[in-house]
Amino acid sequence: MMTCRPFLLLVTASAVLLAFGRAASAEVKIEGRPEAVHLEVHDASLHDVLAALQERFNLRYRTIDALDTPTTGVFDGPLRRVVARLLSGHDYAMQVTADGVDVLVLAPQPSSAAMVATVTPANAARPPLTAAERRHFERGHLR
Repeated sequence: MMTCRPFLLLVTASAVLLAFGRAASAEVKIEGRPEAVHLEVHDASLHDVLAALQERFNLRYRTIDALDTPTTGVFDGPLRRVVARLLSGHDYAMQVTADGVDVLVLAPQPSSAAMVATVTPANAARPPLTAAERRHFERGHLR
């Protein structure tokens, strides 16, 4: 039992150091006003970035998603556009009023690989016409 305890202590200490090391490297810098925001993000979760914007500006957001996606980048523009760029991988609804910006983050969008698979090339053969489509086409209505 005594040999297991130092190993468990080592594993726990390593996990704590990794967690704090990760949090220490995350960085969010915000400058400007709602009409002209300058945002610099390095390895911060989307939740942390939105929370910082909420603290600085009149941004209100709600979500059921953890928003733990790591974010890195420089974002410039009006607050609504900066938030839209931050949420580009999510489905969301945004309302811009004189009081500020309200955002409802719904869910992450499906991966782009799944979307590409559903795209039909422009030069692909058309599917055969149904009887109703054929009658419609023959009467001079183009498809």
